Order: sequence, then C-alpha cells, then structure tokens
Amino acid sequence: MTDYFFSFSCFAILGWLLEVVYRSSRGGRFVNPGLLKGPYLMLYGTGALILMVATALLQTLAAGFAVKALVYFVATTGLELLSGVIAQRLFHAHLWDYSDERFHYKGHICLKFSLYWVALAFAFEYLVVPPYRVLLGQLPPVVKSAFAGVVLSFMLVDLLTTVVRTFFRMTKEERAQADLEFRDAAAPVLALPDVARLSQYPHHRGKTRLDHVKEVAYLSFLLGRRLSLDGEAIIRGALLHDLFFYDWLREGPRLHGFRHHTIALNNARRITDLSQKEEDIIKKHMWPLTLVPPRYPESLIVSLVDTCCSTRDYLPLNKKRETGKTTDRYDGPAAGEKLI
Repeated sequence: MTDYFFSFSCFAILGWLLEVVYRSSRGGRFVNPGLLKGPYLMLYGTGALILMVATALLQTLAAGFAVKALVYFVATTGLELLSGVIAQRLFHAHLWDYSDERFHYKGHICLKFSLYWVALAFAFEYLVVPPYRVLLGQLPPVVKSAFAGVVLSFMLVDLLTTVVRTFFRMTKEERAQADLEFRDAAAPVLALPDVARLSQYPHHRGKTRLDHVKEVAYLSFLLGRRLSLDGEAIIRGALLHDLFFYDWLREGPRLHGFRHHTIALNNARRITDLSQKEEDIIKKHMWPLTLVPPRYPESLIVSLVDTCCSTRDYLPLNKKRETGKTTDRYDGPAAGEKLI
C-alpha cells in the first residue's frame, strides 16, 4: 500500500507539471490546471496506477500490440470521460473542452486525444515504468511513507476545501430561496412541542440538541439540494434524528450510540407521520454503527453531515459558544453561527 500511495502522489505531481508546461506554452501564460489549488492532479495519479496494473497484467498474459492498444484506449479514455463528467456534474467545471475537435463526445473526450493517450501509455510502459520500478525498490519505506503522507494530507485538505466551497457557494438570491424552502419545510416540525423540548437538553459542547438537529438539517438540505435529492425528507428526518429526552453524557441507556437512533425513531413515529425515507434517515444516521447501510442517498447525506457536525463541535475552533443558547428565529444552523 505504501508503494501505491507513493506512486499516486508522485505521478499526480508529475502529471501536474506536464499539464502546466502544455497549457502554459499554448496559452502564453502560467496556467494552473485542475480543480485543486496545489501542484498535483488526481487524474494523473489515478491513471498511472491503472496503467501500472494494466502493464503488469498484459506482460503476464504476453498480450500483443493490438490488445495493449485496445486496453490502453479503454482505460485512458474511460478515465478521462469519467473525470470530465464528475467535474461537470458535481463541481460545474469544464476542466477541458474538446467541442472544437472532430469525433468528440460532449466535449469530454475526442478521438484525437484518445490516440494521444494511447501513445503516452506505450511510452509510459516502456520508458517510465522500468526505471521507476527500480527507483521504487531502492527507496527506503520511511521515505516513501513520509512523502506520500505529506502529499496526500495536503491533497485531502485541498479537496475537502474545494468540495465545501463548491457545494455551498450561492448567490444572495439563491441563498434567500434556499432559506425560504428550508423554513417552509422545517416550520411544521419545529412547531411540534416535543421537538421544541430539545432546546432544554445540552447535546454537544456549546449546543443544545435543538441547535444540533437544526444545523444538521440545514447543511444536509443544502447538500441534498445541490444533488437534486428529496429536500423535504432530508429536513424532516434530520430534525427528528436525535429526538430523545435525556442528557446522554450523564444518563440514559447504556451503549447510547448504538441505541438512541431506535429511541428517536419510536418517538418520531409517536408525534408525526413518517415516510419510509424519513424513517431510514433517522434509523441510519449513526451508520456504520448501525451495521445495515443507508437505503437512500438522503440517509447517507444526513449521516455524513451529522458525523462532520459532531466532530467539529468538539474541535477547539470556537471557545466563545455558550451552552443552552437558542433563539426562536432560525438564522442558519444555530443562531449567529457560521455554517462552515
């Protein structure tokens, strides 16, 4: 695994250098390619690993030139197509555009560059892989681990920052519309007396349980809205996901983390009608502690956001928050608190 991580990191950087030279020379100015800010391209790191595995298998099978060319064509073109679609669908970014080329598919891939990738794959097999494998065997494991650890750490932080900025970036008009949609869906649930009672219970550091469920509901709604998911189910399920009435740090049943989702679900069923999707959101919000994975993407979203919010609540990022403060007006996840 160390060799895989090291190779991914190494070729991600080398691929970035290759793209910088190519694009900057064509544009007549420095161009930083890719979504991320740092000097690495995950596409090249992933492609290098795929080709290294493919070349090893093809050599073992003694495959001929035609078979290799076909495999390289499918591997490189498929990876480029997948990366282009992900960048466009999730990040609304066009990292490259082949629309002006002949025989292209939605600007993501084209025949000319696919042939270029095949040529580069053969060059990679015969000119890069042999000396690289020698170097890989000579480097001490501690050097490879340290290099990969540093690069991957920076890459992970860079990626998460980009994801957060992309998914939660809105104009004032979009934010106002999203807030209106949230309030309309959340108001009937927040008006329920048992839900309002959650303001009486401390939950995480500096937050009541009501603060927490509103924060999870709001952030999950924004993320689900970006992904065109069922926003109403997300809001209702998230607001009810911690519907229990005890201070879990000092009282309540043993193994709280494994049991409170069932308690919350039974309480929620008692006070309102729930759809199957809303029940799944409440029941699976502690996954993977709940062994059975979420059935719906909305459930997975709430589970991930709940974990992130809970983790952030115990990080020493803001020591000025005071326990038990809530407001009647909802101004985000908790009154006056920043979303991200």
